[in-house]
Amino acid sequence: MAHHRWIVALSTYLTEFTSNGLAFAFPVLFSTLLETFKESRGKTATIASVILGVLGGAGVFTGLVIQRIGPRKAGFVAGLLMGIGWTISFFATSVLYLVLVLAVPMGIGCSLIALGVSRTLSYHFPGKLGQIALSVQGTASGAGRILFTYVLTGCVNTFGLRGTFLIMGAVLFNCSILSILWNTELPRTLQTPQIVCQATNNNTAKCRQTFFMQFFSVLTNKIFILFLVSVSFLYVPHAGILIMFEDIMKSQGFTEENIRLIFVIHSTCNICGKLSFGFLKQIPRVSSLVLVFILACMSAISFSTLQFSKHFWTTVIACSVLGFEMGATVTAMSIGTLKIIGPERFPFGLGLVYTAVGVGNALVGPISGKM
Repeated sequence: MAHHRWIVALSTYLTEFTSNGLAFAFPVLFSTLLETFKESRGKTATIASVILGVLGGAGVFTGLVIQRIGPRKAGFVAGLLMGIGWTISFFATSVLYLVLVLAVPMGIGCSLIALGVSRTLSYHFPGKLGQIALSVQGTASGAGRILFTYVLTGCVNTFGLRGTFLIMGAVLFNCSILSILWNTELPRTLQTPQIVCQATNNNTAKCRQTFFMQFFSVLTNKIFILFLVSVSFLYVPHAGILIMFEDIMKSQGFTEENIRLIFVIHSTCNICGKLSFGFLKQIPRVSSLVLVFILACMSAISFSTLQFSKHFWTTVIACSVLGFEMGATVTAMSIGTLKIIGPERFPFGLGLVYTAVGVGNALVGPISGKM
């Protein structure tokens, strides 16, 4: 069992590396999509916005799916959804087609994988080791974003946009294979209310009551609600920057090589931020809310600097801090939720956090495109 959890950890890392890394690298295709479909900037930005919005917005739904069928089956379905979506995007004729066929399945698949991975790791790595494991796992999407930034650019230059859709579809099908390695035999404290009900031979009414009692207890936890609102307002502005990243940098007069370099530096600092939050949480008497407040202060300064920056290195420093802060915020979502409400209600809580963030992400893309 001890050695098996490291195999599970590797498979979960590679799965999120592929799925979420590709999702966050998708804005690299923004200019190509503009040229191909001749739509407005606002409409074109909707594709990436829907991916990030559904990734979070479907959190409550996907959390319940994972509770019902387990992380392994959920991950397998997610890989099929994403792979099929990218593959049939080969026939895309408009932005709306890509929103329905690529963005929505991609967002649902990434949400299933993100929650399934967190659920699986919280079982295999309990206690403080679990916080560190979630921090390391959080670096997967950032590392994937760095790689797929170059992969997507190279594929578009070599095979064109439609060829890129086919290749990425084939890559995403591997997520289904990797998810087979995830263990779905969860302990009693992590079982769904339905399973507990069956195990104790309680009636259906009591089972349903247990389910809603757990859900209600999450919603009435004032500290958790404060945490949810904090990380939501903290993360959503970053999604707007990420979706319009290439366009913003071009408006400041930077070349494509400089833009790619800044994007990689931002992604690298994003990884460092995700990794550092788990270790900072090991400091005695340091709460998640205190760390979120510090991240908010860093974010305010960096956004102000980026707004008025016209020099390359000033922009690099601002984007580096924003990347670090964004990464730390993502890890804070998982670790903070687990710490505040515990492993038993973890899928409910994390699903709510993802939903709140996803609603903001879905709105910020079109708004950013019109600004």
